[in-house]
Amino acid sequence: MSALPKLKLTYFNIKARAEPIRLALAINSIPFEDERIDRSKWMELKPTTTFGQLPLLTVNGDNVIAQSTAILRYVGKLGSLKLYPDDPLKAALVDQLIAQVQDVEASLRPSGEEKDAVKKLAMRVELASKTLPPLFAALDAFVAKSFGKYATGADISIGDLFVYQMNTSFSSGAYDGIPASILQGYEHIQKVVAAVKAHPAVAAWEAAH
Repeated sequence: MSALPKLKLTYFNIKARAEPIRLALAINSIPFEDERIDRSKWMELKPTTTFGQLPLLTVNGDNVIAQSTAILRYVGKLGSLKLYPDDPLKAALVDQLIAQVQDVEASLRPSGEEKDAVKKLAMRVELASKTLPPLFAALDAFVAKSFGKYATGADISIGDLFVYQMNTSFSSGAYDGIPASILQGYEHIQKVVAAVKAHPAVAAWEAAH
């Protein structure tokens, strides 16, 4: 196997978009610099970035990859466990799983950008009662078709890490007006969450961080 690249992941000191990347690297025991910056440092760094966003992955000191999904697909191809499959069909299954989670994220964006607290809360209540349940139900039905303990089969993938982080975000109570328990009734999503959480590398990473 060829030598692994030198990696530096830059993000804030939160989970959010960087945590699936961190977990993917941990699962494959790939060393990386976990650079966590504050807002003042970000204001200095932002004008120099590709799209004015974090996370960023610096590869071998000079190649910088932006966009969290692109980074995750890249690191998913590194190491002995192919968390992003080489097989095109299997990769497509992972991609559609990720896309559904991103649809959930996109539905939250307008309420996140709303400045009026009363309007924001009303938008979140509507999300919880009308918008999110069909998205979660469709995702749960997709996972139900899996013949393994993970969302697309017997092997863990970056798609599972997307689902896991989605559950972490909601269950943390981060979204005012949306119950922290909103995902608890979706049996197959919770099966994936439990499988990821029980993975030895994930358990070790979370114990240390």
